[in-house]
Amino acid sequence: MIYDLLRDEIKGFKNYEVSNIECKYKMDANEVPFSLPESTLENLQEIVKSANVNRYPDPVSIKLRDKLAEKCSASKDNILVGNGSDEIIHIIMNAFVSPDDFVVYPVPSFSMYRVYSEIAGANKVEISLGEDYHYDVVEFIKSIKEYDPKLVILCNPNNPTGTTIGRDDIIKILEVNRGITVVDEAYYEFFGETVIDLINKYKNMIVLRTLSKAYGLAGLRVGYAVSNPEMIGCLNLVKSPYNVNSISQAIALSVLEADTVKDRVEYIKNERKFLMDGLSKIDGLKVYNSQANFLLLKFDDADYVYNKLLEKGILVRDFSGDNELSGTLRVTIGTREANSYFIKCIKEILS
Repeated sequence: MIYDLLRDEIKGFKNYEVSNIECKYKMDANEVPFSLPESTLENLQEIVKSANVNRYPDPVSIKLRDKLAEKCSASKDNILVGNGSDEIIHIIMNAFVSPDDFVVYPVPSFSMYRVYSEIAGANKVEISLGEDYHYDVVEFIKSIKEYDPKLVILCNPNNPTGTTIGRDDIIKILEVNRGITVVDEAYYEFFGETVIDLINKYKNMIVLRTLSKAYGLAGLRVGYAVSNPEMIGCLNLVKSPYNVNSISQAIALSVLEADTVKDRVEYIKNERKFLMDGLSKIDGLKVYNSQANFLLLKFDDADYVYNKLLEKGILVRDFSGDNELSGTLRVTIGTREANSYFIKCIKEILS
């Protein structure tokens, strides 16, 4: 009976699913294998104490926005902080997307684009990535001209493929799209290329970033949007007042001030090369080139490999049942120990 009261858009809806399987090496969620920086750990008690958790948090994260703006060569008026970048995607949908508006995004890509589009009651226009999962810019532009979408989302680098879209191609899309263009740069630090410098030229563009990946704060849920002040003002109209808790704000600020991300990113990039080189020498799988902190791998029988890896204590992300990702598994770049063990296990499984 309660189900009958659901909005029509939600009936038959399938939300994002997360695995919670115990394992020795967790390599499924694109997390980095680092704890908090030493300076943050040493002062954690003081950081938590200064957060004054008996009071509501700063509703607009002023200190954190100042520090993020410094990192982005922007102003705090260009920044909105969210409970993970997922919340900001939801905020964008709530602010701009009405039922039956069109939303254009790539597939395969981050599942929450589909999830929030369906919750909003939007018409989804899914653009299949081309051979080897590269962006088909011609198809994007064709769809923009045909549907005049309210929202276009580009994930760069794309999750779960690790492939990218070039700056010139993003500009081509910005030039024809009259609606909002979101460029999701969740994995920017591992790639190094951005379009944040274009936020004032293209007033309808929003760039998304997160502290969950390179900064290792996945458990604190801190993401942010970068855009022009008018756009940020529109998003603030529908943002919950206390959306980022005091502890998350305080620890995120400390981590940003510690400035350890460059060394950690270099470590992950070196390990990415180590893992790619090792896996590329093994017969029976295909390794897709990645600019993120994960690799997409294709097998003749990915389901078999997934279960064998579980038996050996390794959890990866299984996409083998997805039409767009048939036969693939995604592995997060880990420590040298984890990566070496992963290569060893794949050799054993495929032999």
